[in-house]
Amino acid sequence: MKPFTEVTWEHAEAEGEGDASLEDWRDVHRRFWDRSGTPVEDHTVVVCLAFRVAGCS
Repeated sequence: MKPFTEVTWEHAEAEGEGDASLEDWRDVHRRFWDRSGTPVEDHTVVVCLAFRVAGCS
């Protein structure tokens, strides 16, 4: 868990949504959550999850 402004470019880029920069990623996510009725501020705490697909042998 971390404040929204502490999400790294590495995390944002790994989402694979085609954002050109961290600023673009933040803008897209702010607009999405604003439309959902949950505005995101710089200090809003977010959870950053990453998954790795593991193959079976």
